Order: sequence, then structure tokens, then C-alpha cells
Amino acid sequence: MKNIFNRRFFRRPVLIFTFITACIGYTHAQQTAPAARLLQAKQYADSLIRQNPAERIYLHTDKSTYTPADTLWFKAYLFNAHSLTPSVKSGIMYVTIITDSNKVVKQQRLPVENGLTWGNISLDDLPAGNYVLTAYTQWMQNFSKDGFFYRQFTIADDARSNWMANYSSTSTMVEGKEQAHVKLQLSDTYKKAVIERPVQLLVMKGKRRLYRSNLQTDEKGLIDITFNLPAKPGDIRIIANDAAGNRVDIPLNFNRPQDADIQFMPEGGTLIDGLPARIGFKAIGLDGRGIEISGTVFNENHQPVTDFKSSHLGMGSFEITPKADENYTAKITLPGGQIKDYALPKAKSNGIVLRVSDKPAADSIVISLQATDNIRKDGESYFLIGKSFGVICYGSIVNFKQSGSINGRVSKKLFPSGIAHFMLLDMKNRPLNERLVFINLNDNLHVNIGTSKITYAARDSVALNINVTDAAGKPVQANFSLAVTDDAQVHPDSLNNENIITRMLLTSELKGYVEQPNYYLNANDYNSHLALDNLLLTQGWVSYDWDKPKGTPLYAAETELAIKGKVLNVFNKPVKKTRVQLFSKSPLMASDTLTDASGSFTFRNLPLTDTPAYFIKTAKNFNVGIVMDDAPTPTLSAPAAATFIPWYVSNDTTLFNSLKTNRIKQNLANDLPADMHTLREVKIKAKKIVKGSKNLNGAGNADYVFDEGDLLKAGKKTWVQFLTENVKSFREGTIIKQFVVRFSVQGKTKVDLQFGTWRLPPSDFFSWYFVDNKPIFFVVDGIALGDVFKSNFNDDPDFTMLKNYLEGNNAEDIKGIEINTGSKYSDQYFGSYVPSDWKPYAHVSDFTFMEITTRGGYGPNIDKTPGGFLYKPLALSFPSQFYSPKYLVNNAPKVKTDLRSTIYWQPNVVTGADGKAVINFYTADMPSSYTIMLNGTDMTGGFGFKQGGVKVGTPAP
Repeated sequence: MKNIFNRRFFRRPVLIFTFITACIGYTHAQQTAPAARLLQAKQYADSLIRQNPAERIYLHTDKSTYTPADTLWFKAYLFNAHSLTPSVKSGIMYVTIITDSNKVVKQQRLPVENGLTWGNISLDDLPAGNYVLTAYTQWMQNFSKDGFFYRQFTIADDARSNWMANYSSTSTMVEGKEQAHVKLQLSDTYKKAVIERPVQLLVMKGKRRLYRSNLQTDEKGLIDITFNLPAKPGDIRIIANDAAGNRVDIPLNFNRPQDADIQFMPEGGTLIDGLPARIGFKAIGLDGRGIEISGTVFNENHQPVTDFKSSHLGMGSFEITPKADENYTAKITLPGGQIKDYALPKAKSNGIVLRVSDKPAADSIVISLQATDNIRKDGESYFLIGKSFGVICYGSIVNFKQSGSINGRVSKKLFPSGIAHFMLLDMKNRPLNERLVFINLNDNLHVNIGTSKITYAARDSVALNINVTDAAGKPVQANFSLAVTDDAQVHPDSLNNENIITRMLLTSELKGYVEQPNYYLNANDYNSHLALDNLLLTQGWVSYDWDKPKGTPLYAAETELAIKGKVLNVFNKPVKKTRVQLFSKSPLMASDTLTDASGSFTFRNLPLTDTPAYFIKTAKNFNVGIVMDDAPTPTLSAPAAATFIPWYVSNDTTLFNSLKTNRIKQNLANDLPADMHTLREVKIKAKKIVKGSKNLNGAGNADYVFDEGDLLKAGKKTWVQFLTENVKSFREGTIIKQFVVRFSVQGKTKVDLQFGTWRLPPSDFFSWYFVDNKPIFFVVDGIALGDVFKSNFNDDPDFTMLKNYLEGNNAEDIKGIEINTGSKYSDQYFGSYVPSDWKPYAHVSDFTFMEITTRGGYGPNIDKTPGGFLYKPLALSFPSQFYSPKYLVNNAPKVKTDLRSTIYWQPNVVTGADGKAVINFYTADMPSSYTIMLNGTDMTGGFGFKQGGVKVGTPAP
């Protein structure tokens, strides 16, 4: 193999291409064509990256567990995914909080400058639970959503979990059925056993009840439960409560051996007959965490071939030389001693094996290619390329004509630190083999945190001396974010909490949940290096490709705060060279522009405001409408992760302390005894009124009422998204209903049917939107939707048209939604809107009536309000100042107790030309130890992370 490149690209390390040479036996003429094609492929790839670079985000948060009324503080770093320098593509970023059921509950839009931004999100109105913090740019939607930033965090609250719980579980087979035996121990939040207490117990699988009984705890707070297990024991919970209102909801984790997921992945992608191979494996339990296994591989004759054993978190690898006509079985010993058989992948009769050996102390990677005889006889050439962060760093042409085995070395200095992606392709650029390795040049920033004391007093002044250098010891100017947290209330866990280095160099390019990401890069020993190699064998995934076919990006990068839209006529044709005006009351402004040939207009250099609202109008106000050019909000989904274990089940002492301290803070703020356990405030809400509503029962008189405040809070969510999240029984589906109901919700009369035709044969199956399993009769500003969307087809408006209409309008564009499901409010609508032709054959209980009130009051055609449009974009969010108290005199009287869990947060720590910075803050009241987390970048592709500590002793005298 011979390298044909010699140039630099993007990154700090030298990205030239000098590869190993093998006896290929080409003439110069034979080499020219493939070499030229490989050069062209690289030039094209480089050009594409320059024009349309991918982006990556890292968010540093102050902690990962929160309590009610807490605030989440974050710093966001936006990088070019290929150079890892600050991205210049996007100037706007979105930070969103979703629930574990993928419901969006918070969203912020932030300005980004030089790849950096920071902010904070109040968690005061969010209930206890598991959440996912996500971050993305509009430009990132052109690529896989797996590239978005995701991080799981927890809000814990003891107001609804008055008890704590411990349990052990086993299962046995009884008369062919598997029975679960659960021993449950209950205690209060001070860990005092709940003794001899009558308790009602429910065991649920999803919404299905498996067990119910009234029992009593014994003198140790214990209860024994036995019930039949379903075939798939996931999503099982025990709910325990008593007459006094104490309650606990306990997810059960049945990590049964038979539920283990074990996968075998050959190095390079495939097993080939007669060629030595390495197979990686990974074993995870039902909870998503790795389980330790051992086993033996047997051939068809039940003869042992090789033994293996996992080395870290259920991962490992073993060697084998397979035969194409053999079926291999791995007999695996699972936790608990059970043995189970798993089939290995079948070997192919012909092909190529790619193997990579990477020793930590070596300066080169050893690459081995072995091919079967038919490949050697064919004499075909192949491309071997090495990529890093999507950039081709190495390229070579290989040929097996003279030898079926090619071995050589690649210098690690040709790649930057991070994942290197080796691929073998045929002459049609089809990938045949792939392998990921991790290159560690040990060139991350060296960060040191110094303090002037070994131990500090309560309310003492702390000065952190930060010093940043490069690998050669030279000072580095860099930008960091810093969090200081109390170990008594926040876990100082550096293995499970990833940092900017593990995120940008490792986990952002892997698929699936990665346990203990910091272990792979933090521990510099043979075991951690082997574990990292096994991780790349089993969870390797690298993608910088667009989701859509190449060409014009579907989503434009947001570089500034701007308003874009189009002016269209009634035939949806652009209206060019027409005047468009923009008005705003707060701040007061007016501007105008002309549409271009495509009917598009843009307003730039808009002022920053917390609650932006603009009225846009055209010079022509007849038969024209304004359509805003806003990218749709992406569908966000929580990535796979380990099962969430609530604090009250895990008996998490740290989080328990945080909850107890939070309760003390709230009590002291309300002049209550510190140890009082108060109930959460119940707020009585006034009746909601929808201004301008055409509700036949009077505004606000409905079974469900959502006013302007609700809809503005939902922002850019479509009507369907809003209804799905806020009306539990709202759904899209198919139901069997009589024809009169179908005709009624479409506003079809007998006359309409007489002159109409069917595009499809009549069917009893009725596709529509439903609330309480009743099809919705839509009314907009007092006008039935069917009266406007009339058609000669009896099917229209069909479900596709209805869906497009409901998904094509945003919640903030309307003032209210009122839904009537019961006869109390539906009688008036049934009498006024259901065509008289069908009333004798229908009943009010057949329908749900939905009254939608728009801002313009013009009925269903809200996007074509003549010549005008009220536009309310998602406001830019600006950070609050983190409150850090200053105690100037040690013996000053203490006005209130300082019980902070986040002691200090500083999102913008900048080292000078000497690589140094000093940060000052004050300790809180309680003796403890503090953890310091520092993340940052030198803005040229280098990253730094440091975890330090501070000890706090007793208060000063």
C-alpha cells in the first residue's frame, strides 16, 4: 500500500498522508487512474465539508440532579465538527428540556457568538422526574439527529415521595409460570422504618394491573409480595400507599439472565472463511447497563474453539478462525450461573478481513488486510482511507494480486486526537470493511487548579488559581466554564458524568448509551485502553452525512436574528416587487422592504427584546397572504440510556441530603421550623376566558379551555402537538362510524352528496382526530371547518387535508381552544352545526366539538388574512447573573443560613496570555467538601477538563 496524499487540512495536527508500502507490482500507468480517482474523491469531500460543515455541541451544566425551585445553569460550546474550532455557521442555538416520554416542557433560543453562549433555566414549575436536556442549531437538522446534544438529568422532590424504599427480587418457575418474589422495606425520609403499618399495594405493568392487596409491614418495615411475571418484565412498578397519604412509586428492575442482550460484532464487519478474526461482544441487562459474562465458543461437533470473558461493563473480544460451512455457538454463563446459547454470525466464503492493532505506547497503528484466493486472483484494486471527524486524513490503493496478506503501519501523527475511521472501499466507492480506533496524542490542554489553603472555614473567601498550558508547557489563552458544588448534596462522579473531552472526542461519535465515559480516557493504563478498543468494536458509529440527498441544504443556518417570509397570492404564487412593512410596539420600530422575484422578504438587524411581537403587512391587501419562513421544530426523542432509579429507591444519601437541605431552605424562607415537612402548595386557578371567542355557551364555558397564555407558552408547536401534549384523550386514528357522523363532521348535506362523487369506494372506517374516542367537529371563529373547505368529492376534506391544516398552524397564532365533550356544552353545537339532514340519525354524544379562536377572527383561512400577519417568534433568552454572596467580615451576624448546593457558577472564565486566571467565591455554612469542574477550549481545536476539590471545615470563631 502506498499513500498518495501529502497536504494539511483543517486541524492542528499534521494531516498528511504517508502510509505503508506493500509489494503491489503496478506499472506507473496502472496506478494513475485509481490514484487520480482517489484524489478527486478527497478533493470533493474536502470541498463539501468547507461548504456545508457539520456542527457539534457540548453543554456544561452545574450539576445533574436538581430539587424543586432550583435553576439549571449551563454553558454551550458550538464547534465545527470537522476542525473542532468554534463554528461560524450558526449564530442561533436552541436549548430544550424534554421529558422521558419526549414531551417538550421548556425551550430557549440563544444568540451564539464565536461558538459560545450560556444561560439558565428555571425548574420551578417542573414536577419531579427524569428529563433530557437537548441542544441543537437549525443547521444541524440537515444531519442525523443523533448528532444533537442530549444529557439526562433528574429533578427529585420528597413532597410526593413521603417514603423511601429498598427491595430485593427473585423469580422462580411454578407450574410452568414464572413467579416474582419481592421483599420490600419501607422507611420515612429520615430512614426510620415504617413499622406495622397497613399498606395498600399495587403492582402495575404499564397501565395493566398485575397484583393488588392490603398488607401490613412487620417490625422492620418489611413486606413480602409474590405475583406472576409477564413474559417481558419491563416497565413493572410497585405503588405503595397508606390512609395518611404517604406514597411511593417503585420501578422494579428484573435483570433476569434470559433477558440479557448479547451481541457479537466481527472486527471490520464480517467473518471470512479461513481468515483469522477478532470478534467483539457486548452484554447488557434489561436496565441498559453492562453485565459481566464468560463463555466458550463451540463448533457444530460440540468441540470447544475458544474461551472468552468480559473485561469491562460487559464488553470484551476473542480470536477465532471461522469456516464458512460451520455454525458456531457461544455457551455463555450469565450472572447468577445460568447458561444460555447464542449463535455467532455466519462466516462468508469469500471476502476481505480488516484488522487494526493499536498499542498505547506505539507511535503507529498496525493495519492488516487479508483476502481469500478469489480476491487475489481477480487482481482488483481497492481504496483504503482513514478519516477523522469526517476529514480524509489518509488514502492508499491496495491490491492483493501478489499476496493475500498486506501488513503495514500508519503513523498516529497523521491524525488528530480522537476517533479515526478506517474504511476499505472497492473502485465504485462501496464500503467493504470498517474499523474505528482511538488516537490519543496526549495533546489536550493541561489544566491546574490551585488554592491558597488546605481547609477553608464557613463563609470563607476562596481564590482559585487556574493555570492552562499546552502539552509542551507553554501558556494557553482559553475559555472555560466552572462549577463548584457541595459534595454533601451533589455527586462528585467524574466517571459517569462526561466532560468536554469525552464528549467531543469520543461519545459524540458512538451510538447507544456509553457507561462511565470518562473511564476510557482518564485512566492511562492497559485495561482502560483495551476497554476503549472493545467499546469502539461494539458501539462504533460515525456520521457526518446529510439526512437528505446532497444538494441545497433543507435547513438554512441561522446566522442572525432576522424575520423571513413570502407573499403569496390566492393561487400560492409568489407576489414579487411588492412593499412589505414591519411594525413593533415594544420596542417601537417600523421598517419596510420589497419582495424579490420569488416573493421573499427579509428584515434584518432587529432589536433584542424579551417578548417580540411584530405586525407585518403588505401594500396589497386583496387576494394576498403572508407565509413566514420558519423551520419546523424537530421531533426530539430521548436517546437510549440506563434505567432511571429514583432517589427514594436507591437510598441516595447525597440526594437525600440535598432534598432535606432544600426543605430547610424553603421552611426558613417561610419562617417555619427548619425540620417541618410541608406539603406542596396547591394553587387554585381562576376560570379561563378566551377573548373574542364565538363559543355558543359563552367564552370559557367548555370541558377543556386553553387561553392565550397557554398558547403563547406553547410557541411554535403546531395545533396537533399542543393538543397531543395537553389533552390526554386527543388522538389520531381510525374508527368505525356510521356515514352520517362522517358527513356531519365534514359539513356535507344531502345536496352536497347528490352532486359529489367518491374518489374511493365508501367505507365504514373513518380516519380523523378524536377526543374521548369521538370524532371532532372543528369550528374556527364560529365557522365550521367543512363550510370553508368544500369539495365536489364526498371524501373531502379528507384526513390528509385536515392533518396538513392542523399541523400547518402554530399555537401562538391563535387566542384560544375550547373543547366540548359532554352534553352540557355540546347541545348548543349539535343543534347549530350538525346538518339538519343527519340529526334524526345522530346523537350529540357522537361528537366532540372544538372551537378555535384565531387572532384575526376571519375563520379557517388564518394564513391568508388579507395583507397582514401577526408574528411572534421564539424570543432570544439572555442569562441571569448567578447569585454569589459576599461575606466581608467573618464575625458578621448571620442573617440567614447559607445552604447552597451549587456553591459557584461562572460560565466565562478566560485565561490571559500567561495562561492564568483567578476566580473568587465564598463558601457556605456547612462543613463539607466541594467539587470543582472546569471545562473549556483554546478555540483552536484543543480541549481542557479538570476536576478539583476544596475542603470546608467548621465556621470561623
